Amino acid sequence: MIKHVGITITNPADIKNFYQEVLGLKLNKEFTLNKELNQQIFGFYEDVPVSIVSNGEADIEIFVTHLPARNNYSHLCIEVADREALIKKAKAKKYPCIVIEREFEPLVFIQDRFGNSFEVKEIKQ
Repeated sequence: MIKHVGITITNPADIKNFYQEVLGLKLNKEFTLNKELNQQIFGFYEDVPVSIVSNGEADIEIFVTHLPARNNYSHLCIEVADREALIKKAKAKKYPCIVIEREFEPLVFIQDRFGNSFEVKEIKQ
């Protein structure tokens, strides 16, 4: 069972614009990870703001930093009741959406402005 995942962004406005308004997550907590503890845990010497958003089952810790993104295969998979509505919201706010049509169901990924990728599946009823 996953309790939380930690991700990085550079634009704090994305917490509201993407994570709350597009993904529909609730902001639960905000704090600053001080540079001494950050150095011990992650090896970066900077005070970093952290916001925790949640769907009620799992949390996402969002670290806001100036450090650049790296291209890789990391992504989170989420399930939503109405995938088309989520895609419309993301596109309306100009977040990248990849929809690949396939025989059995489309493959859908959306990204925040930092490049964090979210595979989106629809909850099967």
